[in-house]
Amino acid sequence: MLKWWVTTVLEAKVIAMELDLTTPEGRKKQGELILQAIKEAGLSVEQVAKEIGCSRALLYQYIAGTTLAQPDKLTLIARRTGKPLAYFYGADLTQPEAIEVERESLRRERMELEQRQAEERVRQLRERLDNLFALADAQTSPPDLKAAASTCEQIVPVARTLGDEDAEAKALFKLGNLRLLMGDLDGAVSALRQAQGLFERQNNLPYALACRQSIGRALLLMGRPEEAKQQFELVAKSENWHNRWEATVALAAVAEWIGEFRSAMEHLDAAEELASKAPTDRDGKFVRMFVAANRANVYLACGDFVGAEKLAKEALSIAEQLGDHDQQLEALLTIAVCERHLGKWVDAYERTLRVRTLASFANDAERFVIAETVLADLLAIVGDFPNAKSFAKNALTEALKIRSRRAELWAHKSLAETYLREESPDDASYHAQVAIEIAESMRNLTEYAHALCLRAWTNLLQGKFNEASNDAERAFAIADEKGMRYIAALASLLRAKVVLAQGDKQVDKWLSSAQQLANEIGDADLIYRCLVTLGDLGVRSGDWQKAKDALLKAHELLDDWRAKWRESGNDDTWLEDPLRFKATLMLAECIARTEGKVEASRFVEDVGWLPLKEEWAKLEASLQLPEPQMQRRKVKRS
Repeated sequence: MLKWWVTTVLEAKVIAMELDLTTPEGRKKQGELILQAIKEAGLSVEQVAKEIGCSRALLYQYIAGTTLAQPDKLTLIARRTGKPLAYFYGADLTQPEAIEVERESLRRERMELEQRQAEERVRQLRERLDNLFALADAQTSPPDLKAAASTCEQIVPVARTLGDEDAEAKALFKLGNLRLLMGDLDGAVSALRQAQGLFERQNNLPYALACRQSIGRALLLMGRPEEAKQQFELVAKSENWHNRWEATVALAAVAEWIGEFRSAMEHLDAAEELASKAPTDRDGKFVRMFVAANRANVYLACGDFVGAEKLAKEALSIAEQLGDHDQQLEALLTIAVCERHLGKWVDAYERTLRVRTLASFANDAERFVIAETVLADLLAIVGDFPNAKSFAKNALTEALKIRSRRAELWAHKSLAETYLREESPDDASYHAQVAIEIAESMRNLTEYAHALCLRAWTNLLQGKFNEASNDAERAFAIADEKGMRYIAALASLLRAKVVLAQGDKQVDKWLSSAQQLANEIGDADLIYRCLVTLGDLGVRSGDWQKAKDALLKAHELLDDWRAKWRESGNDDTWLEDPLRFKATLMLAECIARTEGKVEASRFVEDVGWLPLKEEWAKLEASLQLPEPQMQRRKVKRS
């Protein structure tokens, strides 16, 4: 492709390069030439992007000059718009004496491209090597769950024929746990209860208690936490140390499930005390690993993302020492979720991609699906809605295949939130409702409160303010009582947006609550959304300075996120998000009203987003404002 491109240019007898593409000015001029060619050809940016096989966001970056157009893409643009390739390099085609100069320039560019390609190949190989090292740690012999379950089912009648109750019990125990992993909860409980009866008849109490432990896990996933708790409490009374600590950690999981976080932490304290009495140092580390992982889950539910991240990293460190690949993946996912809330978007995205790859190689279907839902959430946040929906839909399909209610719930939530961020509430409505029903059937209070927020958000966008208010207040009441600070912040923000839309004076109360909570927990996206809502309030009340101050803070956050995302080689799609687009346009208007149109236009130019420029041009024309003499603001460029 590279040689063909160079030959094409030479055959076109390009004469003199007038653009220095190593400078921002040169790249910006080339972007203007691209846009001019598209318009002269009577085409749209979206149409050209689709036909040359790149995202609209990437083509906008070419046009803005923030990203240098790749030669192969430029060739396709030239072919589609009917312009000679030399046109996009600002060349003068009328002076044959400059052909040799152009040829030498192209040779140099070819060498630079080849060098970059070589460096990229090295980077990809290094990344693959790192992934393979991690995979080697995580991968043993990935089980074929269906085949293993089928084998166990064949063992049971043979063992019965032989009268070998021990073999029959162990086959049923294994079968029950395999069914549990596959999501066949009723089948799991049936096999495990049979195994439990046989073990008790043999007076094999450790195995009988292990059956109760697995039965409890199945009952919890079935939305029967009280029955699960009864099973775990019986196991926790065992004289066997291993049974006791496993049951104690499981009791913490039940307490977290139903929103009793204080009780969960007390159980984990008890489990940590048992770790000090472990038969071996390795056993003690094993318990501390699970305690740290479960504490991280409690912290997550309470909105303490900094604390949860620290605990998850502790669990990861112990899992790596023990070579426990299953818990390594669990800890990595927890860390990624924390990073997502704390605004470490690049770290969260790269970590989740790694988990998805490792889970795929390890045949860990549920964690693969959950990783896809986390990726969907991240891509929805950065405005990449097509890929977010693709990941979430695939996650839902796979969750239904493996019959994982937890994964199915997360997939529905991801789809609902993606559609909501895209401002497609009619598409979000079904998924938000199903998420509520699943969470309610599972008796998981945290998930239920979060799903209520999603339905409130949907109703808000559909203009159903009473329904939105009811759901948001209900979610807030649950979250406030149980200490779920993230959900309380989200519910407060939604309530503030409802009363803002209704013109209610209570907006300050709810928005202040949302801002305080968002700042306490450090949730980056919520902090941004609260600032935008504060700016919207200022605009509606005509307090342009107040609105500008809030929106400028929000924009500085966004500007930093966009820059870091691009620096990591990702497409800048942040302003595809309708809320961020509107917020940036509102800020431009605030600047115009407080500093003048010239400053506002400079701001819009600095943002470097073509649709924003076009929308601002319409808005600017409608504004009849005096131009005050003020010192220019300092706005960090992307």
